[in-house]
Amino acid sequence: MNERAGQRQALPTNFRSYVSNVYLPQRRKKWKDSTDQTTTERIQTHLLVSFENFELVDLTRDRLQTFLDQKARSLSRSVVSHLRWDLNAIFKMAAEDTIIQGNSAGSLVTPKEAKTRTKRMMTKEQVRLALSVLDLRERIIFLLAVLVGMRPGEIFALRWARVDSEMIDVAQRVYRGLPDDPKTERGKRQAALPPDLACDVAAWREISADTGPDALMFPSERGTFLSRDNFLRRNIQKKLEKIRLGWVNFQVLRRTQARLGHNEGVDPKVAADQRGHAIGVAIDTYTESDLESRREAVTKLERALAGRKPAKRAAKPESPSEPGFRGKRGKTG
Repeated sequence: MNERAGQRQALPTNFRSYVSNVYLPQRRKKWKDSTDQTTTERIQTHLLVSFENFELVDLTRDRLQTFLDQKARSLSRSVVSHLRWDLNAIFKMAAEDTIIQGNSAGSLVTPKEAKTRTKRMMTKEQVRLALSVLDLRERIIFLLAVLVGMRPGEIFALRWARVDSEMIDVAQRVYRGLPDDPKTERGKRQAALPPDLACDVAAWREISADTGPDALMFPSERGTFLSRDNFLRRNIQKKLEKIRLGWVNFQVLRRTQARLGHNEGVDPKVAADQRGHAIGVAIDTYTESDLESRREAVTKLERALAGRKPAKRAAKPESPSEPGFRGKRGKTG
């Protein structure tokens, strides 16, 4: 029984066995529960089904690249890129375990044919229109996303003890119905609350059934965490469809928060801290300038090259007594 004591036991060479018994257990020592769930589900759905009968040594770079090329015809670019990352990590570990010689997935590329979804955002007018059809609870949740920059999991995990008139202490999120830490360390933050929204929150507190410190700010009828997808579909999108904004979701709201802040001149670092992002992610992923801002930028360059001073913006009249003032109906006063 002890003749192999102290010797390294043979590792499985079959793709499914290696991933299930070696790769995933090792990675789970580092992953958060949410990362584990999404990554394991992706690997099981796409990789294990496709390669379960293959030996690791038989999965060449060409075979793996053909797999990604096929997936690019039906999946988004983001999912295909994640599959490429998964394969690279699996084969890198297999090479370290000397099951294979070299990493056959190290040079894989995401096919250029992979679909890139259009990242839609709302205009200020669309945000105002959306708010006009939402009730108090829906309005607050909508504004916590589009104004404060909170993730849906952070919103639905809010408890009254972490909310005051000036800020929200983001220390928890809900993921697939279970409490979890924020997505990243930067996600743990104090998100500022603007005054008008703070008044709405105070009004919601007054009519809420349970406002104890540990009570959820937005509980379900059973007192549990609200389902993000169900609430979005039944309470927000259902009403927004009537005004042709049914395409709005929480990702759209977060991107809108980034663009509107950028257009209004909010400092990029402040905006990133408010949303719980690194500044690089905030700028590269969430912030996209509109055509008006780009035109203003190239006009400045044109004037600089021509030796002309930048044109001064005319101040908007704020009083009916000032020429050019426009009231609610757009009529000049």
